[in-house]
Amino acid sequence: MWAHFTPCHGACMDPAQFDGHVRRGPVDTLSLTDAARQLDAIARYVAQTRDELIRREKDGDPPALDAERALAFAHEAKALSLTDAAGETVAVVVSPVVLEVLEDALGLLQGELDRQRGSAVSMTTGELRDALK
Repeated sequence: MWAHFTPCHGACMDPAQFDGHVRRGPVDTLSLTDAARQLDAIARYVAQTRDELIRREKDGDPPALDAERALAFAHEAKALSLTDAAGETVAVVVSPVVLEVLEDALGLLQGELDRQRGSAVSMTTGELRDALK
């Protein structure tokens, strides 16, 4: 859906390579029928997002630590919108790391809000992840 990461390290997949790919503005789409035939390739395509997250974390720039960067990471992530026969989006395929980054950022924001309200309970990052799941 938002396929515009910084240059890939290694082999990058291009969503235009999928049979039936349609670009609608910034959104890469496939019909459910076309997606069903290419599910393995779609999974590999969105999995590239994990590699990007690993690279950012190694560079000391984990997106989850800042709400704006987390949102930008989610918008830039490799994803595909799946459409029904009428062309309506019925699902979006993204890497689970997108959800993890957004959940972590949301948890940190909730912690900050709790601190400002005076109701903060100290949690480790691991405890925060467990609580979010």
